[in-house]
Amino acid sequence: MVTPKNPMEEKREVTSLKIKPTLWKEAKIEAIRQDMELSELVERALIAWLGKRDEK
Repeated sequence: MVTPKNPMEEKREVTSLKIKPTLWKEAKIEAIRQDMELSELVERALIAWLGKRDEK
């Protein structure tokens, strides 16, 4: 897999997901607390999770 130097600068794609409403609400609240867009919070969480998975 080719990873750009800064994944946050890569072009974004619109997608749809089915997520539990309570989890989505918590994520939105956390994004507000962190002063970032919800999409950025989700991207960072996925990058962190995928990185930890690759370390195993």
